[in-house]
Amino acid sequence: MLILAMTFSGSVVFLAILLCAVLGKRVCSPAWVYNMLKLDLIFFCLPLPIYNSGYKYLVSNILGIPRRWDMPDIATMNFIAIEEGGGFHINFQPYIIVIWAVWACGLLPGVIRNLYKYREVEALKGNQPVSRSDYLAVFDRVKEEVGIKKSITLLCAEDVETICTLGAFQKYVIIPEEGLTEEEIYYSFKHELIHAKRADVAWKYVSLFAVLLHWFNPLAYLYLYIMSVYCERSCDAILVQNLDKAARKRYGKLIIDMTQEDWDGKRKYQTSLSGSKKMIERRLINMLESGKRNKIERLASLLLGAAIMFGGSLTVCAYENPRVIRDADAAVFEAPQDVQVTLTYAAEAIRYSEEGRLDFMEFVRDDGTCINLSEQQSNNIERAGCVHNFVNGYVKLHYKNPDGSCRTDYYFADICEKCGEVRMKGYAYTETLAKCTH
Repeated sequence: MLILAMTFSGSVVFLAILLCAVLGKRVCSPAWVYNMLKLDLIFFCLPLPIYNSGYKYLVSNILGIPRRWDMPDIATMNFIAIEEGGGFHINFQPYIIVIWAVWACGLLPGVIRNLYKYREVEALKGNQPVSRSDYLAVFDRVKEEVGIKKSITLLCAEDVETICTLGAFQKYVIIPEEGLTEEEIYYSFKHELIHAKRADVAWKYVSLFAVLLHWFNPLAYLYLYIMSVYCERSCDAILVQNLDKAARKRYGKLIIDMTQEDWDGKRKYQTSLSGSKKMIERRLINMLESGKRNKIERLASLLLGAAIMFGGSLTVCAYENPRVIRDADAAVFEAPQDVQVTLTYAAEAIRYSEEGRLDFMEFVRDDGTCINLSEQQSNNIERAGCVHNFVNGYVKLHYKNPDGSCRTDYYFADICEKCGEVRMKGYAYTETLAKCTH
């Protein structure tokens, strides 16, 4: 269920970004969309839902949502439990195991396919370095313009006429040594070095990793496509931001020339400057319309991005972690084997913590309703002669420890709806948190 929670969170954020990109083109620049898509990888790739407990209660307090303690039926809940005597219990519902098995089976072919493609790309790094002095002079000049100080290897494309950037850490630019004009060389270098400076190859690998994790989600493949589109559009926007309209048109002509097909019906260059006809048209329009945004538009995009990230973060709260139950009574785990079993315990004293400070004591009914027992015990209700009407539930004792952690003990119990008398039936289990979120 964790992978489903991650794909839900990532998809919600992605759809919100896509909606803003379509409806708010003036406010949402290609660079804004690209950066937001990179932030969305946090939701797609990191298991944030398993750390949602503290965040969930923080958001509830901020929004003023009353605290509610739902006590799930142990016969249907997913848990990992350790008995007092050292016994170990893992209880996951069958559908959880089936989901993970199907996910693993679908993941393996994708991993094999992408490893094969990776080996093909890595083979390009074996090409010979470019030897022409005019190429190297332009390359060094463009590096200085872009602001790159680290070493980048310039390789010659031998087998195919390729212009591309490779490498997530050690970066390579591959370009043919023949057939390009001086202007084509300059713009090709600048385009690729902008990619290198922004580590776009590394981001592409992370995006591919997200697609592998969420291979079952069609939106993951759409995400990868949109990520590639806005990677190129944002790169174009950086390249042309200081160019006049005439220079932008020349750069656009370069893109068109590099997508022309030769007499064999193949593209002249396999390059990130190229793409489908419709994509090229959109890139040219965006380049010609590209301009600096004013302060209000930048502020609006910043607030919009913050709102999307906050809204997306709320989706992780929908995930329920498998519970880790410590020092539990073995009888608790025998009950799921037969739902007709009635749990009966001899009354026992509550085991008060020697280290922690008792913070609050509540009775939690089976429907999740909470009753503060500290207030209930001090309201001086006359219990003598009460015709009791007991309902089932749990007594919950919460202790705060000096180191900031907490411990919560649960006891099976009944409470009278009329007078509030509590009858303890037996110890259930204990939950501990390294950092108290209550």
